[in-house]
Amino acid sequence: MAKKKPARPARPAKSAEPTTAQLRKEYYARRAAEQALEELGLRLEEREPPKGDAQWWASARDALDRLEILHAVWRFTGLAGFSPEPEDFDPDRGWPTAEEVEAVFGSWDKMLDESGIDDAIFGVVVEKALSAHEKLAAREKELELRAGKLEDEGKKIPELKRREEVARAKRDEADGARATAEAERDAVGRERDAAAARVAELEAEVATLRAAAAAIADAPPAENELLEEMERTLADAAATQQARDELHDRMERLRAEREQDRRTIAELTQLLARVDTGAEDAGAAESAEPEAPPATVLEAVERAAAQSEHLRFAPKAFETAAESPFRRPGLVLRTLRGLDALAARYEAGDMGKSLSQLAAEHGITQWKGDIAETTRKRYEDDYSFYLDGPGSPKLWVGPHIGLGSGSGAQFIARIYLHVSDGSDPDVPRGIVVAVVGRHLPDTTT
Repeated sequence: MAKKKPARPARPAKSAEPTTAQLRKEYYARRAAEQALEELGLRLEEREPPKGDAQWWASARDALDRLEILHAVWRFTGLAGFSPEPEDFDPDRGWPTAEEVEAVFGSWDKMLDESGIDDAIFGVVVEKALSAHEKLAAREKELELRAGKLEDEGKKIPELKRREEVARAKRDEADGARATAEAERDAVGRERDAAAARVAELEAEVATLRAAAAAIADAPPAENELLEEMERTLADAAATQQARDELHDRMERLRAEREQDRRTIAELTQLLARVDTGAEDAGAAESAEPEAPPATVLEAVERAAAQSEHLRFAPKAFETAAESPFRRPGLVLRTLRGLDALAARYEAGDMGKSLSQLAAEHGITQWKGDIAETTRKRYEDDYSFYLDGPGSPKLWVGPHIGLGSGSGAQFIARIYLHVSDGSDPDVPRGIVVAVVGRHLPDTTT
């Protein structure tokens, strides 16, 4: 099939006609060359003009046309990201036409097969990049939804804390009222027993007086007075019994209210523990079951130690955690997980900021500085520990983290740390958890 060859661009015209001097110079130069050839026995007019190989030139033009088209296909695909269709080759934009492609290769599909463009690696790369982009977009949307849910949960925390404080205040009030009621009940019981003993004494005296009245006829006034006193005593005893019954009913009501407050506090504590544990679990899938909050501080430390990759735990951390009555072990677990991420950055030397600033980036806001030297000397046993038990290096606690609010070991806790810079060959660079639980003694206690 005949192919259409793009017209070659015309050579640019000369800027001006040659002068007579130039023509004369060219003529004498040509004549000198002819004379030199004649002296050698060569005459140009006697030789036949050379002939070209038309078939060879046709094959060369075909090969060049194929290379030009294949180059255009690969260039279009590299720029656009997909293989061209016939309508994509616009000659006005410098591309060969579909007719030229069919003239050289026979068909568009044959040209694509010979180009090998469908097996090109960047096609696979583009496909995988688009697939990865879709997955990242879906993941981003999922994370946005999860962040929104966590933000909503975070907004509930102040209200939950307020409800817990109200319930705790009501419980304390109920405990005080119950103690008062029990004291009043005991007092009434003592009065009732005394009144009953007095009634028994009076009844015995009445019986004695009645027997004496039967024997002495002139004694009725004394007997009447004793009978009236006995009736008054019996009336007082009845009033005391009624007051005792009322106090008993009041104590039962207070006991029921106290039990209801106890259940409310337990529910709020469990909900707050779930918030403490689940607030950082932003990467878990929505279909996965929520993590059960730890029941005790010791369980929180054991779970964190099993999951930590960089944070180290001294034996004393487990001993002190077992003695801690802190009511929010989920907060302890979440803080220890944040410390593990902080320890990873500290081990790698990825700092540029202070540890307190980096701790805030991992959700640890109550970071405290080092311990005063006077406190260490006064309470050496409390502020020192062995890294791996007796016989291992003895270290000192330094920075610590405050947890919770209020007063008492049930509402506040501390995590004491040792930060090693790696200068001691026996203690590698890193962060060690030394004490978890109660506030250690200091100069203010």
